[in-house]
Amino acid sequence: MRVIWTPEASETLNSNIEYLMAEWGAHVASEFLDRVDVVVDIIKSNPEIYPLINRNEQIRRCVVVKQITLYFRVVSTEEIYLLTFWNNFQNPEFFKL
Repeated sequence: MRVIWTPEASETLNSNIEYLMAEWGAHVASEFLDRVDVVVDIIKSNPEIYPLINRNEQIRRCVVVKQITLYFRVVSTEEIYLLTFWNNFQNPEFFKL
């Protein structure tokens, strides 16, 4: 299965990494990136284990760490789009997919 990073996913991942580097240091940022790699591998092999949040658009939610959730779309049996890395402490009124 092929995973496609949307510009939004790349941008929000980078924003979260910058925050972790500034506030917690390189070690914590590196651990987070390692966790992202593990989660993406799991999504590639078995995306259905994560709950659907939008059945019509096939959008699923994966908690990477308790502070950050990854939203992704299963497009076909061959493609998955990573949509965004949402910081769970942000105001939910600004959340849009």
